[in-house]
Amino acid sequence: MSILIKNVNVLTQNSRREILRDVDILTEGNRIEKIGKNVRERAEFKIDGRGKLAVPGLVNTHTHIAMTLFRGYADDAVFWEAWPKRVWPREAKLKADDVYWGSLLGCLEMIKSGTTCFADMYFFMDETAGAVKESGIRANLSYGMIDSGDVKKGKKELGVGERFVKDHSNTADGRIQCSFGPHAPYTCSKELLQKTAELAEKYGIPVQIHMSETRKEVFDSIKQHGKRPAEYLESIGFLSERIIAAHCVWLTKRETKILGERGVKVSYNPVSNMKLASGGVAPIPEMMESNVCITFGTDGAVSNNSLNLIETMKVGALLQKAHRWDAEILNAQQALDFATINGARALRTDAGSIEVGKLADVVLLDLKSPNLVPSHNLVSNFVYSANPSNVSDVVINGKLVMERSRILTVDEDKVLEKAEKVAFDLMGR
Repeated sequence: MSILIKNVNVLTQNSRREILRDVDILTEGNRIEKIGKNVRERAEFKIDGRGKLAVPGLVNTHTHIAMTLFRGYADDAVFWEAWPKRVWPREAKLKADDVYWGSLLGCLEMIKSGTTCFADMYFFMDETAGAVKESGIRANLSYGMIDSGDVKKGKKELGVGERFVKDHSNTADGRIQCSFGPHAPYTCSKELLQKTAELAEKYGIPVQIHMSETRKEVFDSIKQHGKRPAEYLESIGFLSERIIAAHCVWLTKRETKILGERGVKVSYNPVSNMKLASGGVAPIPEMMESNVCITFGTDGAVSNNSLNLIETMKVGALLQKAHRWDAEILNAQQALDFATINGARALRTDAGSIEVGKLADVVLLDLKSPNLVPSHNLVSNFVYSANPSNVSDVVINGKLVMERSRILTVDEDKVLEKAEKVAFDLMGR
């Protein structure tokens, strides 16, 4: 398939962070073939880019996508009270079909808000893979492993995780990649964590894990191991450049230095952390000083309540400014980097910028919208002013997935109706 986008403005996110005006973008197969003025090649699809802004597809590095079914179900409550009483009992009743429809709902929400690639950790992941394949989005998927110190269960969890990696890596025309997903240091034994690191090295893939999300987690780690979470993971040989650590709210300067030295990637989830009252604020400036690759994640819809990464960019920047009393501490360009090129680097996908040879994951925004006029600064407008209603067209892996705000891959009305039904059925079990 070939697509020609004519006369469009472009936030390239290349090494020079160039902004191009009134150029054409030609995609051929799943790659960007040409960028320039007056591209004359024929293409199967032609998009009028006048009055639009092309941006690299956003990369969401931490989700539990099927938890769209729990949206609004455990709001305004203490995490350590609401989750054991409300969320976990319902999760225990999940069925494979529930996860399929919840995942498909999440895929549509992300596509319509400009996200073209996401990382996920959950259960019944075969169903999530099916939803990804059908919707046209790109993803890195992992089965969430928990053994709670049970050796026998740990072996079983590793088996399920490894089987998933074997079955789904590099499927759906390359859109689906896999990783290992040990849930957290406090839910996984040392043996499971160490074996996970070995398997990730064997298969050459990332590892997703929650780390230092709450103060309680830190205190419990010190009590059990005599070390904070990052220090403990370092001591058992777990940390490496393969790790994508979600949250990282309660870190010391020593821990940020360890993460930088080991090449750990961090998924910053500001909306979820604020909504759950995690208390601390992720030390993003210190992470940047330690050369940590910082990305953005939304977390699941039960703790966010959306999968809107445009919102996350804005909130993530504003939270740092407010917390540090410094308007310059995290600027719009840095926030955009987190959501694009850094996210692509963390997930080891050749996307995150609009350049010749890169994967054709391109999002178009309608600049003729009241909230995007005037366009003094296109980067600032995207990060601070845009919202999902501005997203008009989405190309993923060289295929037009959304045109003029209409999803082309699946029946959106059917997905909404079915997901609503499944969600209420789940809550009544």
